[in-house]
Amino acid sequence: MIVRSFYLTSAFFLIACGSSPATDDAGVDASADAPFDAPTSEASPDAAPPSGPTIGGCPMFPPSYPYDVDISAAPLDPGSKTYIDNLTARAGAIVAEYPGDEWVNVVPASQPMVPVGTTASFGFDSSDTFFQNDGTGATAPIPSGVVYENQTNPNSDHHVIIVQQGTCKLYELYAWNPSSATTGWEALVTWNLTKSEQLPDGWGSTTAAGTPILPGVIWADEIASGEIKHAIDIVIPGAAIMQYGYVKPAARAGGACGNAYPADGFPYGGRLRLKPGFDDSSFTGTQAKVVIAALKKYGMINTDASGESRSSFRLGDGNKLDQNDMKQLGNLTWNDFEVPVMNVVTSQKCD
Repeated sequence: MIVRSFYLTSAFFLIACGSSPATDDAGVDASADAPFDAPTSEASPDAAPPSGPTIGGCPMFPPSYPYDVDISAAPLDPGSKTYIDNLTARAGAIVAEYPGDEWVNVVPASQPMVPVGTTASFGFDSSDTFFQNDGTGATAPIPSGVVYENQTNPNSDHHVIIVQQGTCKLYELYAWNPSSATTGWEALVTWNLTKSEQLPDGWGSTTAAGTPILPGVIWADEIASGEIKHAIDIVIPGAAIMQYGYVKPAARAGGACGNAYPADGFPYGGRLRLKPGFDDSSFTGTQAKVVIAALKKYGMINTDASGESRSSFRLGDGNKLDQNDMKQLGNLTWNDFEVPVMNVVTSQKCD
């Protein structure tokens, strides 16, 4: 169970989401063209060549975006040991979900915009200005063969991720039980991948923290390339999340007011880094080792509250990942991590 919430006008609308066995019965492989690190002719002609992670010829946000910053040499946060002790006590084991059910759909700039039935539409327009409305007139370039999380599984978490080439816009949708690929959604969030955009204080998005899904997923094509060039999302139990603080790029503090979300918990947007001396020589295969290298260089970021007693990475691309190889990430413990210095934003908003 994952908790989502969006701060709209003057109230939080809380949405509870659950994780269920992941499937892909759509018959469409949204990543078949290996969109990561594969620039195409449809990239914006005015954009500078991206130096960080890319997708479909677009940057996966600028190099200065928090997910893309190398934090391997950042000094330790003074509270690092306390954070780790609390995570050890409250956040359970670290695991990887299988087979992984986030999908990215890369569409051309010419992809037609279609109406989207959603109760909330917000994000950033072409001038980088934040907007929000009740979904009236919402549109997105959703293709007929779109693939998305838990597409055929009702009563489960659903995310749609679409990257439009040329415009380099990211469209993400979330709902617990959508009616179809274009109806019954609870949020449509729009981002510009060429800009370091962060939602206003108090807003959730397709993650409870108010961050986009795309940059925090372990994608199979990145694993195959031998390098993940960004931080990785970690979803931890709600009981381990800080109640009144967050770290950018998150936009809100965690969860419901009360003892279940402690003041000394780990904040949304908070980052952990795998200790540089971690020894992965006992790991077989190559896939988990690619993740290990990324966790040392870019770390992992807390972006969601889980109703489970364990903490999990977000995996993408279904069964394209080697499950036996990736399961080795379950050997990681919280004591293998440390917390680089964080600037926690104090926020009194909670659900």
